[in-house]
Amino acid sequence: MYFELKDTTADLLAKSRRHEELCDLPLDLIASEHEAYDIQTAAQDALGFERKGYAIVGTSDLSRRALGLKGPIYSEIPSAALQKRAQIFRLPPGTIGIQCELVFTMLRPFPDEGEQITLDSVADAVMSCRPAIGVIGRRTRQAFAGANAAIADFGLHVATLCGDHAGNVDIGDLSEIEVTAFLFRQTMLSGNSSAIMGNPLNAVAWLAAALAANGRRLEPSDIVATGSCTAVLQVCAGQHLAVDFGPLGQVECVFN
Repeated sequence: MYFELKDTTADLLAKSRRHEELCDLPLDLIASEHEAYDIQTAAQDALGFERKGYAIVGTSDLSRRALGLKGPIYSEIPSAALQKRAQIFRLPPGTIGIQCELVFTMLRPFPDEGEQITLDSVADAVMSCRPAIGVIGRRTRQAFAGANAAIADFGLHVATLCGDHAGNVDIGDLSEIEVTAFLFRQTMLSGNSSAIMGNPLNAVAWLAAALAANGRRLEPSDIVATGSCTAVLQVCAGQHLAVDFGPLGQVECVFN
């Protein structure tokens, strides 16, 4: 994509997200991952909301296959797209589906200067964990395949719908959580937290490394949504979704 079109592309993406409408953009012309993240950053700036943390997409084999990704991608979460104890959520045009995911809240800056990124250091840097429903979608009418288009389009993030913080849970012992999603109390799909890169803490480690490569880091109170531990589930207006995360509790929402 020509450099002079980056700002225009970012502005159109931000407008489409703000007004919940679809646009026509040739995102398949984006030449590189670096350019895609540049456009995403500019679109986040144009959107104008405070950032609350990061959402990751494509951390499991099932989600990558469904979304046409070869690896994980990430985006920042605008404050308006982070909802706690959401009971009702309006699905915007372009919605792809939902992710059953974990959301970590950071206790401290990570990584500290000179600190190695390991599962132990991640667990030490995390304050709490809660279950969540991640809504993913596009702002373009045409569903372009490929990571660069997805990255530029806010990393496909629409909203993160969080449940309550889980109490008495060992942050270092979250690799075998059974997860079951229900629509109208009928089991639709199930999965295990190990589908998220073997351990959901690995998603935080991956993100921390990706940020560090660009001179950034996770900050205290940042949230990290890990990506789905089940297949991406398509949902429609009028449906009631409940997801059971075992010891982490449940999160539910009615879509309209």
